Amino acid sequence: MRFVLQLKRALTTALAMAVVVVPALAAAQDTIRVVGQVRDEANAISLPGIPVTVGDTGETVFTDVDGRYVVNLTPGDHTLRVTFEGYQERVVTLTLQPGSRTVTADIGLAMNAFAETVTVTAQAVDATTSSLAAQTTLRRNASAITDNLGGQEMSANGDGNAAAAMTRVTGLSVVDDFVFVRGLGERYSNTTLNGSVIPTTEPDRKVVGLDLFPSGLIDSVQVFKSYVPDRSAEFAGGLVEIAPLKLPTGPTFDVSYSIGLNSETTGQDSLGYRGGGRDWLGFDDGTRDLPAGVPNHRVVRGGRFTSNIGRLSIGLLRSDLETLGESFDNSDWTPSTESGAPNQSVSVVAGNRFGSLGILTSLTQSYGSQFNEENQKFFVQGAEGLTAFSDYDFRIGTKTASTGLVGNIAYQFSPNQRITLENFYTHNADNEARTFQGFNSDIDTDIRNTRVFWVEEDLLSNALSGEHFFQGAGNSTVDWRITYGQANRDEPDLREALYEFNDTAGEFVLADESQSGFRMFNDLEDTTLDVGLNWSVFGTQWSDLPVQFKVGVSYVDRERDFSSRRFRYVPTDPGSLNLALSPEQLFTAANIGSAFELREETRTTDAYSATQQVTAFYAMTDLSLTPRTRLIAGARVEQFDQTVNTFDLFDFDDPPTVIPANIENTDVFPAVNLVHAVTPNTNLRVSYSQTVNRPEFRELAPFEFTDVVGGRATVGNPDLERALIQNVDVRVEAFPSGEEVLAASFFYKRFDKPIERIVEPTAQLRTSFTNADSAQNVGIELEARRRVHENVLVGANYTFVDSSITLAAAARQVQTSLERPLVGQSKNLFNAMAEFRNDMASVRLLYSVFGERISDVGSLGVPDILEDARGMLDLVVSAMWRGMNIRVSADNLTDEEYAFTQGSLTQRSFTLGRTISFSVGLTAF
Repeated sequence: MRFVLQLKRALTTALAMAVVVVPALAAAQDTIRVVGQVRDEANAISLPGIPVTVGDTGETVFTDVDGRYVVNLTPGDHTLRVTFEGYQERVVTLTLQPGSRTVTADIGLAMNAFAETVTVTAQAVDATTSSLAAQTTLRRNASAITDNLGGQEMSANGDGNAAAAMTRVTGLSVVDDFVFVRGLGERYSNTTLNGSVIPTTEPDRKVVGLDLFPSGLIDSVQVFKSYVPDRSAEFAGGLVEIAPLKLPTGPTFDVSYSIGLNSETTGQDSLGYRGGGRDWLGFDDGTRDLPAGVPNHRVVRGGRFTSNIGRLSIGLLRSDLETLGESFDNSDWTPSTESGAPNQSVSVVAGNRFGSLGILTSLTQSYGSQFNEENQKFFVQGAEGLTAFSDYDFRIGTKTASTGLVGNIAYQFSPNQRITLENFYTHNADNEARTFQGFNSDIDTDIRNTRVFWVEEDLLSNALSGEHFFQGAGNSTVDWRITYGQANRDEPDLREALYEFNDTAGEFVLADESQSGFRMFNDLEDTTLDVGLNWSVFGTQWSDLPVQFKVGVSYVDRERDFSSRRFRYVPTDPGSLNLALSPEQLFTAANIGSAFELREETRTTDAYSATQQVTAFYAMTDLSLTPRTRLIAGARVEQFDQTVNTFDLFDFDDPPTVIPANIENTDVFPAVNLVHAVTPNTNLRVSYSQTVNRPEFRELAPFEFTDVVGGRATVGNPDLERALIQNVDVRVEAFPSGEEVLAASFFYKRFDKPIERIVEPTAQLRTSFTNADSAQNVGIELEARRRVHENVLVGANYTFVDSSITLAAAARQVQTSLERPLVGQSKNLFNAMAEFRNDMASVRLLYSVFGERISDVGSLGVPDILEDARGMLDLVVSAMWRGMNIRVSADNLTDEEYAFTQGSLTQRSFTLGRTISFSVGLTAF
C-alpha cells in the first residue's frame, strides 16, 4: 500500500509540474540559444566564472559552476570573446542559420605561454549531454579511462533499460540484468546514481539490477574502468555511474508510446494465474498479504513444551491452527493457460527554465510478458560417466510491469552558486507462473511441480546537492551532496506444490515433501545515507601550468533488514483423500484440520539485520606536467565496518541470540593516472591503482533457499574476508571527429583472496561463498567508430579476457576444475553497429556476441556448467517529421538458443523469441 501512495504522490507532483511547464512553452522562437562549456585545454577542467562577451552587442554572460554559459542570439553572424587572466584570448565566430533551435560552442582556453591552435565547433545540434558527440567529448577529457553511453544512443539502439543498453559498451556483458565488466562478475562492479551509492533490492547481490532503470529516465551512463580517488574504491571491473535526466536549457515537452509483439509469447499460449486488480501496474493490492490473523510468533501446535510462552514459540490449539490454515487464500495454486499479451510502454518528459529556476519531470510506465519452455538436467558422476540425477521440462510465463519517475528542481542564486534537488523513483514487479515435470532419481519416479510467484521491487533516491564557486578565494569550488536512498523487495505468498508419480495408482499424487503445499513470504528493506563534501582549488600560479588540488570526505551508512516466513500444509490423514486432486481441491476449508494441518517451517536463520559504515577521505591533484601531459594522482583512505546479525525471527529474549559476522578494515587506495596528448585529438593513458571487493550482506548470512527440486541450496559464510585488487591499465585513444573514436586498451588485475561461489561437501550439496587464494585477469579491448560517409556511421568493439584462479585447499577437495577462469567470464566479447542517417530518417543494425562462460562451478567430478556462446542481431528504423518520431525495432532477430552444457551433455536450453516493436513520439520543441 505504501508503494501505491508513493506513486500517487509522485504522479500528482508530475502533473502539477506539467501544468506549470506546458503553458510556458512557446510555439515559435525568434532567437537561437547558444550554449557551451569553457575548459582548460591542458587538463580539461571546466572553468567557472569566465566572462563570455558577444562582440556585436557587448552582452556579457559568465560561465556557471560547471563552466557552462547560455546566450540567446538572433540568426546571422556573431562573435564570442573569452578572456581570463593567464590565458590567451579566444574569439569564436558563429554563423546561426534561421530555424535553428540550439547551437553548441564549446571553447578551450590555453595558457599564454603555451597557446596552440584551437578548433571551436559551432553546430546546429541538440545541445544535450546525452548526445553521442557530447559523450565522446566527455570521454576524451575524462581524468580516467572511461566508456560512455548517452540517452540518445540508448534510444537509437531501441534499448528499453540500462541493462539492455550496457551490452553495447566495449568490454561489457549483461547476465540476468547485471553488468559484467571486462569479464568480471557483478560483484566486481559498482553502480552509483548521480555519484551516490544506490541501495539494492537484490537479497544475494551487492549491486542493483540495471533493469530497474528505464532508458527514458537516463541522461547518460559513464563506465569508469580505471580508478580515481574522488570516487568509491569498491570496484575492480568497472564503476557504472548513472546520470538521470538533467535540467533542460530551454522548454521541453516529449511524449511517446510503444507496443511490441514477441514471436513466442504474444497471442500464444502462456501461463498465468489470478492475482490482484493492480497487477498490470506492478502493485499488489493486498491479495497476497499474509492473513491478518497470523501471529507474530511461530505457528506450531501446542504441546508439552510449547503450551506456554517460550523463547521461540507459542503453542496453538488444533482449532486455532485450522482457523489460520483456512484464512489463507487457496484458490490459486496451479498456473492456468492464457494468451500472451503484447508489450507496451508510455513516457512523458516536460521541463523548462524560469529565470534562475529550472524544473524537469519525467514519467515512464511499461508492461511486458514473456513465455518460454526449457529443459533442465542436474547431473551426478557415476561409474559410467555423467548421469542425470533429474531431468525436468519447464514452462514459465512472466509478466513484468515497471513505473519510473524523475522530478528535479534547481535554483541558480548566481552564476557561481546553485542548489539542486533531484528525485528518482522506479518500481518493478515480476509475476511468474511456473510448472515443471520430469524424472527424479532420488525417489526413482517422475515428479510434477507448480509454482506461482510475485516479486515487487522499488528504488527511491532523494538527493540535495550544491555547487559553489569562489573566484576571490583562489578559484576554489565547493560541492556537497546529501542523498537518501531506499530499496524494497517484497515477495508475498510464493506458492508451490509438488506431486510424485504413483505406479500403483498410475497418476501423480501430492508429495509429503518440504516444497509441497509450501508458502513463503520474504521482505527486504535496504536504506543508504550518502553524505559527501569536496573542495578543489584551480590555478596557474604553480610553474605557470594549470593545476587542480582536490580533497574530500564522505560517509555512507547502509542498513538492511531481511525476514522470511515459511508455511506448509502437512498431510495428517492423507489416506482419507484422493491426493491426485489439484491443490485448489485439496486445500479446502473442509480438508484443513481434518486431513491437512498448517505448520510454520521458518528456520532459525531466516532473518538477519545488517549495518555498514564507510568513512572516507581522499586527496588528489590534477596537474599539467607539460602542455600535453596531465597527471592525476592521489589516494583514498576508507574505514569500513560491516556487521550482519542472523537471528531467529521468533527469539523473544532480550537481547536475542544472534549469529554475528563482522568485518572491519582501514585501507589506503592509491591511484595514478597519466594522460599524454600525442596529438590534440589522440590520448595515451596509463593507470595504476589498488581497489577492493567486499562481501555482501547476504553472503555473510546463513539464510538458505532452494529454487528447484533437486537443485542446490545457497547459504552464506560468516567468515568471509575482503579482497584487494591491483589494477594496471593502458589505453591509446583517438577522436578524429565529434562522433568518431579509435581505441586500444590493455588491462591486468591481480586479486588477493577473491570471493568465489563454491559447492560445499555436505550430505546434500549446497552452494556457499569462500575466499580463494588469488586470481588474475588480463585482456585487451579494441574499439572503432568511423563516419565512412556523410550519412553512414559504423562501429565495432572487441574484448579478449583471460583469467585464472588459485583455489583454497578446501575448495580443491570439492571442485572438479582445479584450474579455471572466474565464474561468468567470457573470453571473447564483440559488438558491431552500422547506421544510415539523414535529416529525416535513420536505420541502425546492431550485432553483439559473447563467448562461452562458466555459469556454475562443478564439484565432485561433475564438470563446470558452461553457457554457450550466443549472438544477437537487432534492427532499428526511425523517421522524423515535424516533431514526430516514428520507430520500428526488431530485437533478437537470430533468436539463438540459450544453451548450457556440462561435459558433452546439454544441461539447460531455451529460446526467447523475436520481438517487433512500434513506437511513436511527439516533441514540442
